[in-house]
Amino acid sequence: MRAVVLLGFLGVAIALGPRAVSVLAARLGKGGKHSPQIDLDLVGFAARPDWLDGPLLLAVSRDLQPWLQGRLAILDENGARQLLAGLGTVPWVADTGLERVFPDRFRVRFGLRRPVLAVRDAQGAPLCLCDRQGVVLPWVDGLQLPVTVLRREGGSGTLHGAAGEIAADDRVPAAAAIAVEWRDEFAPLVPGCPRLLEVDATNLGGRWIRSGDPDSLEPFYPEVRVVLQRSDGAPVVFGYDRPVGAVLPRVPVADKASVLRSVLAEFPGLQGLVAGDLRMTVRWRSLLQPRPGS
Repeated sequence: MRAVVLLGFLGVAIALGPRAVSVLAARLGKGGKHSPQIDLDLVGFAARPDWLDGPLLLAVSRDLQPWLQGRLAILDENGARQLLAGLGTVPWVADTGLERVFPDRFRVRFGLRRPVLAVRDAQGAPLCLCDRQGVVLPWVDGLQLPVTVLRREGGSGTLHGAAGEIAADDRVPAAAAIAVEWRDEFAPLVPGCPRLLEVDATNLGGRWIRSGDPDSLEPFYPEVRVVLQRSDGAPVVFGYDRPVGAVLPRVPVADKASVLRSVLAEFPGLQGLVAGDLRMTVRWRSLLQPRPGS
């Protein structure tokens, strides 16, 4: 699902193979010093995905900008490699590729990491964003992303991992995978699906509350919970499941979505509720918790 962004300069697409480029570079002198010079700051997005907009577009462009300055000869192989290597150090960039568009243009292709989750510490302070694999990305204000909170009950409460690397705290990749599952698989099955506010992976691996017998009639405490937005803006907590890719069986997404549809049919907008459990396809009513006074 990686979105490919074409970052290029205006020009016509006349491709030239690597071998021909080497021959021309040899004729024009080492490093192509006498070949046409390209102004790297004359840059613009030729195409971009719809999620790259607003504050996120500004943040990505700002982080790319330090590597898009000065001039570079179109046949300068070393300079081109250094350009791609530099762009590859930007956390948003997953991979890069460069195409020469003669006579005097470059077309650079980026595989960009899309943020799917916002990570906060136990006090609610922002730590980072992350992509679907849990790769740490710089924080950007103004995005409506589900949150995961690194509570001390389930770990250190602090983030370990540099930008561009997978977060060392396994709750972050686990929560990111749930956020993607919710967005791509769960929400499309529920008309008027409430907004996902938080993915709570505090109990990942049963590290906080040890569950009883999963086969008993009593619901065992989930490894992952989700917090949904009630129509009045208040949060409603639901037991969700084990993490994506768990060894033990998980409740099918379609079954959990069916439970939420049933809940919404009886409690439109989740009004009157504070908690429930999406895993219980038969006994979901008995596990709903009404808000006080409702």
